[in-house]
Amino acid sequence: MTAAQEIDPVATEDETSVELIARVVSSDGQFLATVDGLELQSTGRTREAAENGLVQAVRGWLERQDTVGRLGQALGRDDLTEETEIVLRFAYDETSGEQPAGG
Repeated sequence: MTAAQEIDPVATEDETSVELIARVVSSDGQFLATVDGLELQSTGRTREAAENGLVQAVRGWLERQDTVGRLGQALGRDDLTEETEIVLRFAYDETSGEQPAGG
């Protein structure tokens, strides 16, 4: 299965942005940050370190996809333009009291 088939980016109402959802889980004293639908991840000893690492991984991945002309295909979108904003949003479980890093 390709990334385009797995990913489910969320389009905003104005269709000028794509939102990628990231999640962080803790296990055995480490934090693992992942993006829904993409095989990108980062680990860290703190939530903030894992999130920062994932941001860098996503930036690099987006740049590589764009450089080879496959960004729209990789995101499953055929309507990307130079003005399209790609947003990485970390989802937090409000019922568990999770807070964003630094928050």
